[in-house]
Amino acid sequence: MTSCKKDEVRAVLSTNFTAPVITAGLTNSTTPIVLNQANKNVSFDIIWSGAYYGFRGSVTYTLQVDKKGNNFAAPISLGSPANTVLNSTYAISMLTNDFNNKLLLMQVNPEIPVAAPLEFRVKAYISDSVPVIYSPVISATYTPYYIPIIYNKVYVPGDYQGWSPGDPYLASLDGSSKYEGYINFTSTGGLKITSDPDWNHTNWGAGTGAGTLSTTGGNITIPGIGYYKVNVNTTDLTISTMLTTWTLIGDVTGPGYNWSNDMVLTYNTTTKVWSGTADLHAGSFKFRANQAWSLAYGSTVAGKLDPNGGNIPLPVAGNYTITLNFSVPPIYRYTIVKN
Repeated sequence: MTSCKKDEVRAVLSTNFTAPVITAGLTNSTTPIVLNQANKNVSFDIIWSGAYYGFRGSVTYTLQVDKKGNNFAAPISLGSPANTVLNSTYAISMLTNDFNNKLLLMQVNPEIPVAAPLEFRVKAYISDSVPVIYSPVISATYTPYYIPIIYNKVYVPGDYQGWSPGDPYLASLDGSSKYEGYINFTSTGGLKITSDPDWNHTNWGAGTGAGTLSTTGGNITIPGIGYYKVNVNTTDLTISTMLTTWTLIGDVTGPGYNWSNDMVLTYNTTTKVWSGTADLHAGSFKFRANQAWSLAYGSTVAGKLDPNGGNIPLPVAGNYTITLNFSVPPIYRYTIVKN
C-alpha cells in the first residue's frame, strides 16, 4: 500500500486586521468649515490607506458620513472607488456641490442650513463571511450652503395615468435605495417602477412573491382605487402599499377638545392636497391616516411634516383652513390659514 501527501495552498484568515485610515481630504476639526457656493465646481480628493486582511482579496470601500453621536445608525454614502484591486491607497474625487448636496440631507431644515457636527469613516467589505473593517472616525463640523436638493427618484407609470414615466414619482429622503411617496390611483390595472422618466433604463415589474419586484417581471397589480402610500426598496426588491384617508386630531377640535375627535380632510384631485375648514380652539394637533396612530405626522420645522415631529401648535382660536400636501416627495408640507 502506498499513500501520498497532498500539497495545497490555503488562504488563512488573519486575526490581526489592519483598518483603513483616512489620510487626506478630511481632518478632525472643531472649527466649523463653511462651504462656499462659489466653489461648487471645484473638486477635492479624499484618500485613505488600504485595509489588510492577511491575504489578497477584492475589497469594496465605501466612504460614509452620519450625524455626530448617531453611531452611524443611518450613514449616507459619499461614494466608492471603482477599483477594488489590492492597493496601498484609495481615493474618491467629489465636486463641492455634490458633497454639499449630501450634507444637506442631514440638515433639520435644508432650506436654512446651519453648522452641523458630522462623523466620517471608511467601510471595508470583502464578503459576508469576512468581518467588516472600519477606519478610525474623523469628526468635523460643516455648514453647507442652500441649493435645491436633488433627491434620488423612481417613477410609477401604469394604467391609471397612461403608462407615461415621469409623474408621479417616489423619492429617497436619505439618498438610499428606499423610496416613498403618495399616489392617487384613479383606476385599477397594472403598473411598473422605472429608474428614470423613460423606458430606456432599469424597470421593475412583479416578482415571484407578493410584495416583491423583479427586473424581468410583468405588471404589478394596482392595489385599488384610492390614495395610497407607496414604498419601494430597489435593493431588497420589495414594494408595499397602504390605502389612506387623512384627518387632523388634537385638543383644537371639539367636542371636548381632548384629542378624541378627528377632523376629516378632503382630497382635491386638481390641487393634489388634502384640506379642511373649521372653527378650532387654541392648542396643538397632528395629522394621522385612517384615524389611527400607525401612520401620523407632526412637525419639527414649521410648515414641514415629520413622522417623528412634535405636536403642531395653534396659538389662537378661530376659523382655519388646514392643508396637507404629499404631492412633492420626499418633503411633505402643511399650511395653516386663518380665515
